Amino acid sequence: MKKNVSGSDQTNQANQLSKLTFHEKFRNKISILKENNPSAFIFLMIILVNILSVMLSSLLLLFLPENKDRNFLEMMRFAFTLMINPSGRYQYSDYPISLIITTVVVLLGMISLTGGTVGYITNVINQILEKSAHHKNKLRISNHIVILNYNHKVPSLIYDYCFDEMENTYITILSEKSKEEIEMQIANVFSSHHKKNQFRNLIIRRGNPMSKLDLDHISLRTAKTVLLMTPNYDNTIDQSFFVSKLFMFVTWYFSADQNPCRTNIVVETANTNVETMVREYHLEQTNQISVPVNYNEILGKIMAVTAIMPSLNDVLLHMISFEGVEIYLKNISGSNSENLSIADEIRMQKTAVPLFDLSNRRVYIAENENEIDRLKSHKTEKIKKPLPKQKLIPCIALEKSEIIIIGINSKLPYILESLTCFMREYNDMQIHVILMDTEENKAMLEQYYTDKRYRKILNSPQDHPVIIHDIFNPLENLDISLLRKTNSILFLSDETCAASHMDEKPLLFWSKLKDIENFNARDCIVEILDMQNKDIIQCRNKDQVIVSDKFLSCMYAQIGKDPARLDVIKDLITFQEDASVQMNECNLFAVKSGIFFRNYTGDLQFASKRELISWVYEATGQAYMPLGCIKNGIHYLFARMDQNSDDLDSAILYPKDEGKPFLSPDQKITLEPDDEMIFLKF
Repeated sequence: MKKNVSGSDQTNQANQLSKLTFHEKFRNKISILKENNPSAFIFLMIILVNILSVMLSSLLLLFLPENKDRNFLEMMRFAFTLMINPSGRYQYSDYPISLIITTVVVLLGMISLTGGTVGYITNVINQILEKSAHHKNKLRISNHIVILNYNHKVPSLIYDYCFDEMENTYITILSEKSKEEIEMQIANVFSSHHKKNQFRNLIIRRGNPMSKLDLDHISLRTAKTVLLMTPNYDNTIDQSFFVSKLFMFVTWYFSADQNPCRTNIVVETANTNVETMVREYHLEQTNQISVPVNYNEILGKIMAVTAIMPSLNDVLLHMISFEGVEIYLKNISGSNSENLSIADEIRMQKTAVPLFDLSNRRVYIAENENEIDRLKSHKTEKIKKPLPKQKLIPCIALEKSEIIIIGINSKLPYILESLTCFMREYNDMQIHVILMDTEENKAMLEQYYTDKRYRKILNSPQDHPVIIHDIFNPLENLDISLLRKTNSILFLSDETCAASHMDEKPLLFWSKLKDIENFNARDCIVEILDMQNKDIIQCRNKDQVIVSDKFLSCMYAQIGKDPARLDVIKDLITFQEDASVQMNECNLFAVKSGIFFRNYTGDLQFASKRELISWVYEATGQAYMPLGCIKNGIHYLFARMDQNSDDLDSAILYPKDEGKPFLSPDQKITLEPDDEMIFLKF
């Protein structure tokens, strides 16, 4: 064995899901129709065969000497009549060829309509339908995405693909769950989002992901991406063991035969042990790229960033999802951007915003990939707004410094580690974390307080955990003043119970704490695993910050198209001192304008989004780049384009949720002190 490619090497080798040819699209569509609607497929095939039979007969009759002055449509009508009722239109002709051709046409009609032929065709149809019902027929599909195993994240993953280029996206699910149950759960997700049109390029099969025959039947060898999902087990050890075994089996499956198609294998992992195994386990013969995704680490870091800056919750979900603005990587060599710096390309891009370079690829945010190629034919003039005489020194500060974390699960170590890295990178900002939970977890909480790694953030005026004695009355014996001076309160789900009850504990805590007088519920960050519970929360507070597995579902959808996007996503949510990211190019921040521009004395009016981006980027010495702003609680990302063909030269701000755009009277972007700016810090 040899070590698998990782880090920048993996980024270099990751090839984006290519556009499908017309032949591939047609074959995939036929396979989906045959799989999901076999009776309709057979019916269409019978009609097609009959039409071809009539057309062939018409073509033969057209060559008869007595029909030289007639057209093809007349011959089609005559052929159809002759096949149905040969005695009514069969006439004697002096030409022997006419007798031969008309006899052939009559025989075609007799063969296709005779009882024996109909019976034989009926038997064949029954066999095809039976094979389809038991998933025994082999799919003729290629360049598709395969999902092995099924869990509660898959429906949201399927939903997110509705906002991508669906004509190039085909998905096959193979799991031991019934097709009816999966279809019902996917339909529930679409219904909860009030979306009537479901994702149609989908095949669901019930089978064993560790069966070579079942993998052959779903054309795994021609798949572009394979997603290995953790099954819905309550025991984390079982999940890790099962995914590890499945990964080794799939790797062996690809190594059995030399396959020129490079397949990306994305492995959902629960801990670092499986992640390390996936990175190191690699056979010589394989031509695949293995991409492990530690979902506890990803969600933990997202929770940490959101705990520091709650406004980034919606921004991150917007950038990770295909809905609206998302992340794209494009090869620099051979493209229009090959000889352009980031600063020059900002002035030439019409809608997309270039961020940074990752190996030989440039990272963008845009509404779709086609927007990246829309460059102006010439470089625009320099920024009209005068730059500061000296480099702008931005100020990044937190208004509040305390964070309360209620509950314990596998994400807590990553949350504390990320907050610790944040303090190391920004020494001027102090963060104090208070851990809180019920009596049965007291010993585990105290272990975190004695851990040297987290001493810097847990060494606060409250240097010991807060224990809740009654879960149904958590406010009893609790100092309410702790809650009112916090930056945010993070509620974690409970992993020690069954999957259907994981959200009950945080929901109970949240429902009680939310009713405290003069308490800002917006500062509460609730982790929700069952998306039905999301509706319960938003019925009481539609602005509630919710961190859910939807982040993971959307991220898997992104990685399914281009695995290199995982490095970019991890880069955005990881701080400099974190050793888990090798190329830490930037951090995502949300800062109020009054704080960020504290050291600038001029006005904050900008003629367009392009001017704002270029001005800040150059005034800070290319250290900061604005990506959007939050005005009156509404999120605006600059790389937006709607039907009015808005571009970066416009001062109109289009919101994330397709609401009414922000229009200023003077057609300028004016930043108020309370407006939050979304920045990338390089």
